[in-house]
Amino acid sequence: MARPYSPTLLGYVLLGLLNQLPRSGYDVRMEMETTPMGHFSSSPGSIYPALQLLKKNGFIDSEVIHRSRLKPREVFHLTEKGKKALSAWLHKRLAVSDLRDNLSELMLRFRFMEDIASGQETLRFLQDFRRKARTYASILKSQTRTQAESSLHFALSLQREISMIQMHIDWADQAMSAFEATEPNTP
Repeated sequence: MARPYSPTLLGYVLLGLLNQLPRSGYDVRMEMETTPMGHFSSSPGSIYPALQLLKKNGFIDSEVIHRSRLKPREVFHLTEKGKKALSAWLHKRLAVSDLRDNLSELMLRFRFMEDIASGQETLRFLQDFRRKARTYASILKSQTRTQAESSLHFALSLQREISMIQMHIDWADQAMSAFEATEPNTP
């Protein structure tokens, strides 16, 4: 028996974009070319097959819009199945290894929380992000102490990683402050 289809990271990005508003494949490509999501390929050879795979598996649907003097456009929107899959991805538990291996994905999840997660859920995400980042920084600091004498290059590369993680901790603190200021009943 074949495993059920689960969206790829690109698939989840498409679900997040379509959750914000229905879009054509061209609209999706333009969004990817003009925003920090530029590290995804905006080529038709990646976007359109991904959209069709999501549609085939019931995560999105589309309608063709006819405009005078323009060729018809296929505009995609989320189905209930797509909304549930996006919500599950956004609420997925964080792991310390995500800070090392999936940082871009975590930032995408944060970006797409706006229309799905409550302010309190977003705060919990940020708190967990900060907690995992602090744990990861501690792990790196302990490696620096044990490896510093044997390899200066290794120690310096770890120090750079620690500085980057500290930047993310600082960002999480600022983001939490911003959300706490907008949430009336923050504990």
